[in-house]
Amino acid sequence: MQGTKLRPGDAVRIRGERWRVAGESAYDAASIIEVHGCDALNRGARARFILPFEPLEPLPPSSAVPRVVGIARWRREACARLAAAVPYWTSLRAAARAQLTIIPFQLEPALAVTRGDGCRLLIADDVGLGKTVQAGLIVAETMTRTADARVLIVAPAGLRDQWRDELQSRFSLRSEVLDAVGIARAGTHLGPDVNPWSVHSIAIASIDYIKRPDVMRSLESLLWDVIVFDEAHTLSGRSDRAAAAAGLAARSRCVVMLTATPHSGDDDAFARLCDLGDLGGEFPLIRFRRTRADVGLPHGRRSIVLRVRPTTAELAMHAALADYTRLMAAHSEGTVLAPAAGLVAAILMRRASSSASSLVRSLERRISLLAENTAADREQLALPFVSADDDDEPGAELGIAGLRSADEERRWLDRLLSLARDASHSESKPRVLQRLLRRANQPTLVFTEYRDTLQHLAGVLVDFNPLQLHGGLTNSERRLTLRRFNEIERCLMLATDAASEGLNLQHRCRLVVNLEVPWTPTRLEQRVGRVDRFGQLRRVHAVQLVVRDSGEEAGVDRLADRSGRILAALDVTRAESTAQPSSLRALAEPEGERLRCARALSDNRHEGVPAERAVLAFTRGRGTSHRCIWAFRLPILDADGHLVFETIVGLSDSRGLVTMDDALEQTAALTHQRVLTVLSNNIQPWRLTMEHRETAIADALRLRQARIAASLLQPGLFDRRTERAAAAQAFVVRATVQKSIARLALLDRLRYLREDSRAVVFGIAFR
Repeated sequence: MQGTKLRPGDAVRIRGERWRVAGESAYDAASIIEVHGCDALNRGARARFILPFEPLEPLPPSSAVPRVVGIARWRREACARLAAAVPYWTSLRAAARAQLTIIPFQLEPALAVTRGDGCRLLIADDVGLGKTVQAGLIVAETMTRTADARVLIVAPAGLRDQWRDELQSRFSLRSEVLDAVGIARAGTHLGPDVNPWSVHSIAIASIDYIKRPDVMRSLESLLWDVIVFDEAHTLSGRSDRAAAAAGLAARSRCVVMLTATPHSGDDDAFARLCDLGDLGGEFPLIRFRRTRADVGLPHGRRSIVLRVRPTTAELAMHAALADYTRLMAAHSEGTVLAPAAGLVAAILMRRASSSASSLVRSLERRISLLAENTAADREQLALPFVSADDDDEPGAELGIAGLRSADEERRWLDRLLSLARDASHSESKPRVLQRLLRRANQPTLVFTEYRDTLQHLAGVLVDFNPLQLHGGLTNSERRLTLRRFNEIERCLMLATDAASEGLNLQHRCRLVVNLEVPWTPTRLEQRVGRVDRFGQLRRVHAVQLVVRDSGEEAGVDRLADRSGRILAALDVTRAESTAQPSSLRALAEPEGERLRCARALSDNRHEGVPAERAVLAFTRGRGTSHRCIWAFRLPILDADGHLVFETIVGLSDSRGLVTMDDALEQTAALTHQRVLTVLSNNIQPWRLTMEHRETAIADALRLRQARIAASLLQPGLFDRRTERAAAAQAFVVRATVQKSIARLALLDRLRYLREDSRAVVFGIAFR
């Protein structure tokens, strides 16, 4: 093929497969061609090849005289072509091939992206309404439209493998989980100068790994077409997680946030979440908040607060603990110890609500820590403290002093420890839980906050053969546990919040029991949402166990009050999401119907590989006035001659001619012009949105010197290291900004579109 100019739409054979040329870029004696697959095994694929190093065979043009075939062959050819065609630029291309049920409301976020309505999306649907599917559609659509697209998915560590499996099974997208092990493995076969993060088109990582300074440094030279933040509510605080997420979002062309619980009752935290990736306050957030009722799921949820009668020993324990916490509050009032004392009081109350055995462990640990700490240590521990976000029992925070007198505090703790040990011999909550499990006689999911409480409960409920799911399990152990739960009749699962994200148990279970009242409505919704999701065919029951005459009852009231404030805030969010100017819901219905038709056309009964040469069939007419119908492929090119879009239109000819003539060609030309006009109108809003975003990303890169989280080192006297670091960072800035400049050049080519040669792909004549 050396010396032969390739044009968009030309058919070629490379490595034994047929491809259609989308564009060619020349570089001195070599060139790179971009091609789209049109064979059985590569249909829908996109690739690039280097010429003349890649052997290439030109195929006959499709504009040749149509070949007459039988009606069965014609049907296969026509269905194969129509199944792959789309009518408009905004039409979804990847969804028809995805392995999922077409549900119109799930198409709305992807349509918002293709229309250019915005580049920041918050998908805050109720738990179980398919947020992963909606984000996957955006990712798949981006990969289909952009040859060199890069996607980063930031998910909790326990959900990384699930994301990889979903992308592969539903969208046939290959992705890679990158963590310390994955990076080390990649380093064994990559060169020392190759960044492992730049190798994979779709990378999946956890925010706790990405936030590490050395990892953040390796990401500074990269830009992404899409970043997906799963469980995005964890990024609304003032933490390293939030800082890392903000740095990543500032270099992504599209930011997608997924959470069923966007509002925790803190308006400031919700505002920070909504500002993620908003460069200069110029990129409005598109919010999607659909409830189960909104999408037509009629069966609801029944929530029950089951008040448990405590034993005499438990009453004494709770009463003494209340006295102790009130005394701590009185001793620390107006001092620097007040926040620390409040933290200790909250922890001990939570542990007592969980179980007397849990309180015993915490009191023993507290006594030991206070005995080891000096007076200076006790004051130092009063500094602001952030507990770990996992299901381990409390640690060093239990060493914070609560009373001014160490001797007095020791006497109180000894008394509490004695009462807790007495109460642990016969606990009321496990006894009530046993009775509830026997009466329900069905698979049940029991949540507790702490791993040690879970393990203690497993010993008490040994007759029910409970499975355990907590933050200490490996991914393989987690998968094995879930498989066993889905296979065993009348199974019991004990779980903590550290393992609750991403569980899909709706086909197996409908009963959730909370051993203690969760800290926030967010946690409560996440727990119940494991079974109250798409695919649940029965009413879900959520039971909260609460000890009577204890501080836990007041916690129920606080939780209900906070839930009310959250619902009020989310009502505003829902109103804003439904007031989008794009009228996405009205567009999603017909788009869903079109995708279902495309699937029907690509059904196995009609599956075929379209030939490059047009085909013509004859059939008996059935009262129609149209004697012949011709289908034309209408390609549109950008300013540099690269294929941007093509569609298929049908034109009828009542004259019964089975050959092209000037009249039919003129009709096709007018139709081609109308397609070009519609495309220009559809593509410009998207182009303007992307240009605006790309320009803002480039400006932010220059302003921040391409840093994500760390600031540049300050120069020191007689120290050349900072000078070398600044020079290296300047190179990173130039290289990264150049990527934005290249993308802006691609977008600029879309300002002026033009028609390319039309071609007949099939026709049918009625006798």
